Amino acid sequence: MGIDGGTQALKVGVFDLTGREVASATAEYPTRFPRSGWAEQDPADWWEALGAASRRCMADAAIRPEDVAGISADGTTCTLLPLDGSDRPLGPALLWMDVRAAEQARRITETGHAALRYAASGVSAEWMPPKALWLKEHQPDVYRGARTLMEYTDWLALRLTGRRTLNQCTATQRWFFDRTAGGWQAGFFEAAGLGDVYEKLPADVLPLGTGVGEVTREAAAHTGFAAGTPVFAGGCDAAVGTLALDVVRPGQLALITGSSNVLMGYTEQPLHAPGLMGSFPEAMAPGLGLIEAGQVSTGSVIAWFRGQFAADLLRDHPDDPGAVYRQLDREAALIPPGAGGVVVLETFQGNRSPHADPLARGAVWGLSLHTTRAHVYRAILEGIAYGTAQILDVLARHGARPHELVAAGGATRSPLFLQLYADVCGVPIRTTETVEASLLGSAIVAAKASGAYETFAAASAQMVRTKETHEPDPERHERYRFWVEQYAQTYARLKDLMHQTAAHADA
Repeated sequence: MGIDGGTQALKVGVFDLTGREVASATAEYPTRFPRSGWAEQDPADWWEALGAASRRCMADAAIRPEDVAGISADGTTCTLLPLDGSDRPLGPALLWMDVRAAEQARRITETGHAALRYAASGVSAEWMPPKALWLKEHQPDVYRGARTLMEYTDWLALRLTGRRTLNQCTATQRWFFDRTAGGWQAGFFEAAGLGDVYEKLPADVLPLGTGVGEVTREAAAHTGFAAGTPVFAGGCDAAVGTLALDVVRPGQLALITGSSNVLMGYTEQPLHAPGLMGSFPEAMAPGLGLIEAGQVSTGSVIAWFRGQFAADLLRDHPDDPGAVYRQLDREAALIPPGAGGVVVLETFQGNRSPHADPLARGAVWGLSLHTTRAHVYRAILEGIAYGTAQILDVLARHGARPHELVAAGGATRSPLFLQLYADVCGVPIRTTETVEASLLGSAIVAAKASGAYETFAAASAQMVRTKETHEPDPERHERYRFWVEQYAQTYARLKDLMHQTAAHADA
């Protein structure tokens, strides 16, 4: 069984050992945006969602709870939650996309500590140290009262088993943990102004697939799982999702789409470069580093456009959001590459790669009286792809350009979007049969950890199947080079204005 704690919803899925989905269910929850750049969720909503989704999934699967050999969960990250001594939340969780700690991230970057090699463009405001420092400086009562600082992934494991742990995958990616160098980086938290944070860190940092414990009777009563079912350490949703794309070796790159885009791949040699995050040593597998890049707001910008500018389609299809997107795709498909001169910067919630700029914001320009909804919608899709192309250019400069992208998530439902990605980036885009990569990825973790397979790679080979491949069109790729440069220049020329206005956004 896999559990995927996502940005907009929690999903539960049961899979057999061939990767076939037996049943799955989803329960949504809200996100609150109390100020520009802030994003919060209530853990009580997560727990209610888990109970609702798990019971519906088990009912649809028509299996006995005892038939589940193991459970693993992934979650958004860094979604930071302070807990008191009784494991009760001391406030809302700071969602991964929350970038209120931009100032703290800047100051931590300026320390120049050796651990910052994993964040060569600067520490992201999304990560744990800036968020923890923000709590210490702006909500000192919460910080002092926190016995434990915990990720969403590990909170799910805590609620299921009663054991406080931190998964090594997320700790390495977001908390500057390095098991190959002895664990926590000497002097890093002290340099960051967080020398007292150690007492708030879970004592056990568990590699992917390590046993956390067993489902408690209380958790079983809430979820419908069988008490005593093994629970195994999971990880970051996108990192775990690479397993469900069979991206397990260097030369491949996973493109996991959703509210954000996350790009991940593996490297045998350390790779630390501006514009990239990592390579994170043994975040997923012994002997391999995990390289990461990402775009903070992608699918969320598309959803914003749908809500604000497709009211007519929403009225016509109130219960079928997919129909709305299909109609928008049909409209956009009639527009030539370049969207009639409209350029969109998709950084509505900041930039993760390659600029690590939490103060970046979205832009739309090139509008004329000829511009239609279809032009703007296509420009959004293209802008997202331009951002991905920039990341591939960074990899290429360091000799790590992938020979293929393997895509998962919401964008795979749109043939237009996938072909656009391939044309803009100039590499094939392969998809697999499973859209929900993180969900299957967590199930793959549980399958290997339960003893069904020797390695994660062996599990992926048996549980993942290719669906289709979109090859790039050379002529369109060449045409898009101009527009990718226009996209790059948009950020370069607007950066200072964005930073100047950020301080006045809530005035």
